[in-house]
Amino acid sequence: MEKGSELKDVNLDIIFHHISDLIFQIRVIDVHHYEIEAVNEAYLSHYETSKEAISGRRIEDFLGVDQGIQAIKRFQEAIIRKKTIHFEEGYSFPKQGYKLFDITLVPLIEEGTVGRLIGVAKDITEKRMNEEHLAQSEKLSIVGQLAAGIAHELRNPLTSLKGFLKLIQFRNTDEDIDRYVQVMDSEFHRIEQIIDEFLILAKPTKTNFQNNRVDLILDEVIELLSGQANMKSIILQKEYASSLSPIYSESNQLKQVFINLLKNAMDAIGEEGEIMIKAMERKEHIQIQIIDNGSGIADEELEKLGSPFFTTKKNGTGLGLTICKRIVKKHKGTFTIESNEGKGTIVTLNFPKIYTT
Repeated sequence: MEKGSELKDVNLDIIFHHISDLIFQIRVIDVHHYEIEAVNEAYLSHYETSKEAISGRRIEDFLGVDQGIQAIKRFQEAIIRKKTIHFEEGYSFPKQGYKLFDITLVPLIEEGTVGRLIGVAKDITEKRMNEEHLAQSEKLSIVGQLAAGIAHELRNPLTSLKGFLKLIQFRNTDEDIDRYVQVMDSEFHRIEQIIDEFLILAKPTKTNFQNNRVDLILDEVIELLSGQANMKSIILQKEYASSLSPIYSESNQLKQVFINLLKNAMDAIGEEGEIMIKAMERKEHIQIQIIDNGSGIADEELEKLGSPFFTTKKNGTGLGLTICKRIVKKHKGTFTIESNEGKGTIVTLNFPKIYTT
């Protein structure tokens, strides 16, 4: 009987230490204080620590004040309810960064009191990211179908309206009316641009991928927008590495991305400011950064940027960044935005030096 119990203990020990989920046992000192009693190998590897270093430590001492308080609130909930609780929560790690976990917390009741807690934390970061990407893809698919229908319905009446406007412009001799006609023509042009953006979302465009030097593409875009920048007293600075490897890309699509991002930066500045355009060689990537000293973006808005139809501009469509993100993804690149409200924004693009489609 004793031998069987030993074998059972050995099997439990193997499971405890080799399961990939994070397992931890907490000793309850009182309702506000908790000590780490035991953890498995997965837990140790995530925090890059040892059993000796972690055993007996207060939870707030080990996790830090903020994350310790976060964990203690969950412990208290399990103790008060005296029932297993299940929840999702995020924690930051020394090297892996922020991760989201599906956590089960079990109170061990001894003589009517919770003396220990056992927790199992399953990493669901990648799962949630995949779900988010899938939802975004489905949203873009629906937007594309909607956009195609809207664009088709708008094209015909818009063509008729522009034709009649040209006729009025041709016959008109009144300067006041001519000024109104110019405004109408400008607005029609803006509607056409919106329709074009709809169509880009609605259907794939023909592409011609080849090896391109991204610094040369940036130079063309800077030259193209320098006039607009000068009118707003905005300085366009560039900082390139001495030699940059080419990337396999579609030059016109990259131009579209860079034009959109630089225009966004100019809009954020308004009048008088500076935009720095950097191109750097990394180990496996070419990194592009567009840095402005404009108005910046609030945290709650930053999370939504790039979602279809969300915009911070008064007359924006919310499609520009959506299209940029789609193009960057098509180039197997990454797209990130960092911003501090009132201080400016940094957009970082990373493109692989070589890839095959």
